[in-house]
Amino acid sequence: MNFFLKLDINITYKINMSEPDIIYNFFQQNRSHFPYLEKDSSGQKRIYLNSGAGSLMVDSCYQAIEMALRNLNSMPGMVSNEEIQTAELHQEARKAVADFIGANSPEEISFHFSTTAALFNLAFALRKLFQPGKNCLVTDLDHLANISPWETIAQQQGAEIRRIHLNDESQILIDKLIEKVDRQTVLVALTGASNVIGIINPLTDLIQEIKQKSDALVVIDAVHLAPHSPIDVREIGGDFLTFSGYKLFGPMIGILYARKESQPLSFPYRVETNRPQAPFCWEQGMLPNLAIAGLKGALDYLEDLGNKLISPRDKATTLSRTRVFRLAMEGVKNYEQKLSLYFMKNLERIDRQKIKFYGLVAGNKIVSKVPTFAFEIFDYSAAETKRLFWEKGKILIADGNHYSAFVTRHLKKEALNRLSLAHYDNLEAIDRFFDTLENLIYKK
Repeated sequence: MNFFLKLDINITYKINMSEPDIIYNFFQQNRSHFPYLEKDSSGQKRIYLNSGAGSLMVDSCYQAIEMALRNLNSMPGMVSNEEIQTAELHQEARKAVADFIGANSPEEISFHFSTTAALFNLAFALRKLFQPGKNCLVTDLDHLANISPWETIAQQQGAEIRRIHLNDESQILIDKLIEKVDRQTVLVALTGASNVIGIINPLTDLIQEIKQKSDALVVIDAVHLAPHSPIDVREIGGDFLTFSGYKLFGPMIGILYARKESQPLSFPYRVETNRPQAPFCWEQGMLPNLAIAGLKGALDYLEDLGNKLISPRDKATTLSRTRVFRLAMEGVKNYEQKLSLYFMKNLERIDRQKIKFYGLVAGNKIVSKVPTFAFEIFDYSAAETKRLFWEKGKILIADGNHYSAFVTRHLKKEALNRLSLAHYDNLEAIDRFFDTLENLIYKK
């Protein structure tokens, strides 16, 4: 079965940027919510094309952090106003996250220092499953945060690690993955989308196949998917899912979704007097109130975005917040696909003898990726290319292996440059990128 084909077909829309475009104009107006979009903190003009390394924070995030700094106590409680407000913030933020990803309950949501920390915590919590004779599957498409924890715990416990490689287009070899799943498989780790080349995994169909062959738990790294696409954990069918606030227009914080039915298999780190129930059993030490407030502020922004995108027909009914979040992210996805198509159209003007882009850069593949593009200019190292984009165009891009070392190894590269768009970017930013790229290639 060709899972990726299901993503590629039925592209029913065409884009004509010369015609009025309601969605494009809407997101153009929305740029004002990002105070450091066109100028950095020193006031210097720039173009930010590095959202894969960390998105810009939305204004409601700053406002929420300032409110928390002034009004909250460090410890939640039931007596003083500060304690009560802190407890309410924790619960409201959990509920907002649950609604954002379609979880059944706020108790399935816990907060962590980072997604990497959350996944190492999760690996420790599931350590008893990794016995000799058992196996775990990881893929070369994943960020190392969803590989290293499972390799570490498997090596410590004596379980086998089975690695799934990539095809010529840098998609995972799905037939090989399904073939390697068996009754001794305890866990499969998958990414929602590659943070290097933007390729999306067909999670729902893939997880259905995995669950038909085994009782394996499925852990999803959705860090690079969450800012670009709706997520519904009940529809996807995984057991655990993580994402990061600082990639979702908020501050540094990791979020872990743990499906209620899967939690009895876990034995997380826990201080003796910490409550053994979820979500508290997953969290070590005092929670980062400022980061939680900022995350809630970012989600408030996305909720407001969804409310503005409600159709006149739906305005007569009361939509659930989960549905409103979905409208927001469907709007983001639609807009970003327009940006990606425009980006790919501009590739036609570039001499491919001097540069190479990696991972699904044909227009009919656009629904199979988020707007993230890895490339190399043959005349420069990745570090030089990043520096020159800044010096000549005041454009910030990324260089390196982006903590997805198995992707760059698959491509036989030590480092690649990466351009990563978000819904606050526009056509003018893409034009500036290609103008600067031409200057570098042709050494104007």
